[in-house]
Amino acid sequence: MSNPQQPPQPPQQPTSSLRPLNPTKPIPIFTPTQRLPPKPSPSSATNLHQNTRRHSHHNLSLQSPTSPKGAGLHYQHHLHHFHSSNNNYQRPISMQSNVPEPRTNEELTPLIEAHVAKVLEDLKSEIGGATEYTPDIVDDLTKPTEKLAQTIDHTLLKPEATEDQIKALCDEAIEYGFKSCCINPSHVRLVSTTLTNTPQTLACSVIGFPLGATTTSSKCYESSLAILDGAKEIDMVLPIGQFLQSDYSYVYNDIFSVVRATKGVPVKVIIETSLLKTQEQKIAACWIAAEAGAAWVKTSTGFNGGGATVEDVRLMRLAVAYKEGSVKVKASGGVRSFEQAIGVIKAGASRIGTSNGVAIMGGTPVKKENGGEVKKEEAY
Repeated sequence: MSNPQQPPQPPQQPTSSLRPLNPTKPIPIFTPTQRLPPKPSPSSATNLHQNTRRHSHHNLSLQSPTSPKGAGLHYQHHLHHFHSSNNNYQRPISMQSNVPEPRTNEELTPLIEAHVAKVLEDLKSEIGGATEYTPDIVDDLTKPTEKLAQTIDHTLLKPEATEDQIKALCDEAIEYGFKSCCINPSHVRLVSTTLTNTPQTLACSVIGFPLGATTTSSKCYESSLAILDGAKEIDMVLPIGQFLQSDYSYVYNDIFSVVRATKGVPVKVIIETSLLKTQEQKIAACWIAAEAGAAWVKTSTGFNGGGATVEDVRLMRLAVAYKEGSVKVKASGGVRSFEQAIGVIKAGASRIGTSNGVAIMGGTPVKKENGGEVKKEEAY
């Protein structure tokens, strides 16, 4: 006896373990060292406690196989901010309880306005002679000294920079005792390796350079990789467009995220003074950077016109003076001579970013073009 004929079955849809993306759901920002902890089993309260404890306190040691010895960092598991479609950050998810909530425009705007008003009053007092600033980072303002050399970040950020030019930069930094070699991230490993036996000179990497227009997550990732390659300082560019449209929350949380990702490596925030047209904007940018945890505020990239001026350096020093020395000023762009270097130091700069360090110290630049002739140093 034959079986009754079965009705035709609809074609089966292919199965997939991937869930479709939900465009309305916020996307978490991660640094490259962060991983989501596995979900604890709900069947056991003991397992839940153990999993939470393990992932709250476990340190993850990252060491690039080819990085210089000691270049690895220890990161705790944590997640960065969620960023929603309306540009307002939600509460950051973290495995630690001491991470503050991201700050909003509603909170930041009145604080910025109050600080701007105070700094402008302080500026009037200083210009009027009621107060005076005396630099103490150099021991002689009349001639180049070792202390002056230790204020200089010897810089080569041109896109056409070759390995030989980077090595020459390191040789000059070692010879003159400069504080750091400031270079693009792709050169950090070479520089940190070259400077291994020269502890007085550091590798400094720029991040989000020169536009500041990369995403927060990419800045965090770039910073972490640079540190793994041996960077001891990070110079990041502030998100200029968001700042100019008064999206202070975005700017604050961008800087704050990078500061967290660097785990103690000092961060300098480039506010790009040439693109900020008013004193109020420059003060506000410095205050946001200082509040977000930056160790330095820096004038310029050198790629967007303008550069460090005595007036801007003085204003930036006053803008971060309330931090009582924990936030300093770096003058960068256009400092080409000893006289200019002393000028910005007198105004309040504690560090100078320049490709003219050798000339400032009274030596002869040795960088050469492909043809062999001595190359004149550039503004940055």
